[in-house]
Amino acid sequence: MSKSHRIPRLQEALKQLFNLALQQKLRDPALEWVNITEVLISKDLRHAKLYFSHYNNPASHDAIREQLTKSSGFFKKQIAGAQIMRTIPELTFFYDETEDRAEKVETLLASIKQNYDDDDGAYDPDINLDDYLDDDEVFEVDEDEEIYKEFLEEEEEEEEAGK
Repeated sequence: MSKSHRIPRLQEALKQLFNLALQQKLRDPALEWVNITEVLISKDLRHAKLYFSHYNNPASHDAIREQLTKSSGFFKKQIAGAQIMRTIPELTFFYDETEDRAEKVETLLASIKQNYDDDDGAYDPDINLDDYLDDDEVFEVDEDEEIYKEFLEEEEEEEEAGK
């Protein structure tokens, strides 16, 4: 397998391995509901950044990071036991802020929607204009041109009268 495919494949395999270990083998109550969301391995395979989330775990990000760091020996044994890699990388843990950012965006969108005054019949992006247009209606171009010519003539007369 080419090197360009090796690292992403390793990253995905490690992510699955770590999540399985967290859920089934580690049995640490402090790490309940913790999930490894992404694994990034350096090109030389000596370092791995592990991003985690903890949606239902009320502990602070720092407390969970500290607990994961204490458990890094356990995770390294999992890598060795699975024989995924010859060299065992140094593991560094980071909180994945994706959920926090998504929650902020959701809150912002909800506040915008709440502040949007729809009672005045203003623009509604969900309205389909085709529902309001009559397909059978035909516009008379000649008639519209006549109206426009009359409008231009009236403007010219008003300009001449104003001079």
